[in-house]
Amino acid sequence: MNPIIALWTHPRSISTAFERVMMERGDLKILHEPFSYLYYVHEAGATITQQYVDPNHPTDYPGIKTHIGSAAKEKPVFFKDMSAHCFNEIFSDEDFLKRLTNTFLIRDPAKAIASYYAMNPDVTVAEVGLEQLCAVYEKASSLGHGPVVVDADDLEDDPEGVIRSYCRALDIPFIPEALTWDPGQKAEWEIWKDWHKDAAESTGIQKNVETFEVTVENSDHLKRMYEDQLPFYQKMYAKRVRS
Repeated sequence: MNPIIALWTHPRSISTAFERVMMERGDLKILHEPFSYLYYVHEAGATITQQYVDPNHPTDYPGIKTHIGSAAKEKPVFFKDMSAHCFNEIFSDEDFLKRLTNTFLIRDPAKAIASYYAMNPDVTVAEVGLEQLCAVYEKASSLGHGPVVVDADDLEDDPEGVIRSYCRALDIPFIPEALTWDPGQKAEWEIWKDWHKDAAESTGIQKNVETFEVTVENSDHLKRMYEDQLPFYQKMYAKRVRS
């Protein structure tokens, strides 16, 4: 039975750049945000719509699980997704969580919220998603798997060291050549093409140089979101891997 590595995260966490590293390895089947179809297509409530919908992709929870499991019959799978996309389902599905190798990527919510707001001023605190992410982390931890947590700032400061530690924790080979690549949009990213421009233009993980007009420092609205989400980030940050 091939492993299924899940990278659970929240929006604007540089997770697509992390995913690109895993693409460059060449030994994993990559599934890009498969549960987004559940959140943005099958259910209602999101403040934005998915840019491209593959008509052949399942849109309900059982179908998406089957889709992931079928991919794992061929080779080891890596998928990254927002836990908020499928929170109610995944939180109560202990059997599926046990099947996965659960890993987590977090980013300082001050940066993540400002970045999300710049793309979507209607973003809600539920879409920021750190509370749901932390709950899934705690559930996975309770199942005895010792999930791996990576912090985005650590990753940007030392991509090689953090990815090496991640691979060591998962007992998979570290492939240094996977840390760099030629720029370009990937087919897997078409569903959120405009949201992945930075990753498409990159050649590796670099220190974030984003600047935002509206931040938690000058917006009471964003500051309230930040204060709401910060405790969940801090709880997971304390458990992060080091390079």
